[in-house]
Amino acid sequence: MIDAIFLDRDGTLNVERADYVKSIDELVLLPGALDALGMLSTLAVPIILITNQSVIGRGIIERATMDAIHDHLRALVHAHGGRLDAIYVCPHHPDAHCQCRKPQPGLLLAAAADFQLDLTRCIFVGDSLTDYAAAQAAGCQSILVRTGRQMQQLDELADRDPRVILKNDLRAVAAWLMAQKLTDVEGVALQPAAR
Repeated sequence: MIDAIFLDRDGTLNVERADYVKSIDELVLLPGALDALGMLSTLAVPIILITNQSVIGRGIIERATMDAIHDHLRALVHAHGGRLDAIYVCPHHPDAHCQCRKPQPGLLLAAAADFQLDLTRCIFVGDSLTDYAAAQAAGCQSILVRTGRQMQQLDELADRDPRVILKNDLRAVAAWLMAQKLTDVEGVALQPAAR
């Protein structure tokens, strides 16, 4: 059984903007993202958002604005039958060299401590090389999606490493995970929630 599903935000759940998501109006969910979260929510494991948001550390928005964006995101997900059990944010500027900004595993480690998770039994779904690196550093299984701005780099990574699981989007990831039933994903067994 897996312990948790971690999800990146920008490029995985919503359209990644070069100028950052700065308001609720700029949070545009990717096609199928809400359906995917509805499917994943049937699994009896926490679904946890892990996101770098240097827009706070750069002084572009306040933390309260980011919290309002995430409250809106949670409401959208809930209205479509899904859930986000926790949201972990790195607010720091990249120059801060903190331990929570991906590719560092700090947010994953914090979530593991809070939820008492075995990270080797967790899956991290992201759209970038930094998501992949954070998952590797934490010992998570990584699943990558082609919906972000690093699609070419991810295809090249998958060509070099046959262990890389690469899917078109979050809906494809959710469908694939649901199809696994109780079988292993790279040694991680999935247990659907009781209905």
